[in-house]
Amino acid sequence: METPKLLGHPITRSTQISLADQIHDILCEEIHAGRWVVNEKLPSMMTIADQCGVSRMPVQQAIERLGEEGYVRQENRSGIYLASKMPEGREPLGIIGIVLLSDPQDEREMEHLAYEQLLVHRFIKEAADRNYQTRVFYANKNQNWDEINRPGLVFDGNVKGIVSLVPFKRPANGFLETDRIPLVFWCEPDHRCAPCVASDYEMAFYELTGELIKLGHKNITPLACPTIPRSLVKTYLSGYRKAMREYNLPLQEEGFGASVQIGIRDTSAIQKFFRSHPGISAFACMSKERSEQALHTLTSMGIQIPKEISVTGTNPPKNSVAGLKISGAGFSPENEIQTCFDLLREQSINRCWKIGTILMAPFIVKGETLAPPKK
Repeated sequence: METPKLLGHPITRSTQISLADQIHDILCEEIHAGRWVVNEKLPSMMTIADQCGVSRMPVQQAIERLGEEGYVRQENRSGIYLASKMPEGREPLGIIGIVLLSDPQDEREMEHLAYEQLLVHRFIKEAADRNYQTRVFYANKNQNWDEINRPGLVFDGNVKGIVSLVPFKRPANGFLETDRIPLVFWCEPDHRCAPCVASDYEMAFYELTGELIKLGHKNITPLACPTIPRSLVKTYLSGYRKAMREYNLPLQEEGFGASVQIGIRDTSAIQKFFRSHPGISAFACMSKERSEQALHTLTSMGIQIPKEISVTGTNPPKNSVAGLKISGAGFSPENEIQTCFDLLREQSINRCWKIGTILMAPFIVKGETLAPPKK
């Protein structure tokens, strides 16, 4: 699957992160990496747009934001120049490295990469707020993970900490060797990874299903999504089953397997799925994209939400969809990212970690797509 790249960084087209945000972040990373010196001219907007395969508009938005932050300056009829390697000309405390996988092979992997790019966007912001630069490393599946945090290999000695979005086996001795850079994981709970920061996804779906049950719903079907990892699907499903069994309700999983294969842009397939499950009163979607798709599709089919069917999801969007704010179980990426930075600092000072996994509690988002079942 051919992915357009800007300065070696993949560009994805997804609802999860805008093109302007991706271009902004890539240019930030390259500025931090020293690609340009202060007062050096950057590529023109047209050159950047051509590399990315996009229009000039998102490039202009990214450049304007970099200008507002103090990274670049634009000179009339001359071009774009590097003004500073840090916002407002501050002296950085160091560099934070971020590790993720690249070279997606299909739509599923492309959407997952887009989600990770959204996380990188948030990490860059938190790093800047803490006066750190960032450096992103796109690993491949054959990476020598044992050496990922040894200075001089993937990252140099200027990197003060590493956040890996990729789970891999790490010695669980709780100590950081003297020749290693502090490392934390941001990923699903995994016994191989320590220290690891994650949301309690099973609890999120358990509480979400419980909210539906308390309102009187008995025919509840979970809806999976092909763009989220299979391990996460299993975790969500475990929470759903736990809640249904606790209330002695039958599991509604007959068509669940089919939903895993339906693409988030496949309107025909999702319509067919809904028509084949007429007795369902509520859908619990396993991603923001799936809940948005369900809401748009059901509405276009003339089904009133939530009067006829309730739609809920995980990490629902803040803005309304089809005129309604989606109800669901939310997470706080900001809190998770802040915790990652705090653990890196603690590891840097003490050269050890005490907790293997930190689970962040979910919360229920009160929207407009959830109501008691139709009588």
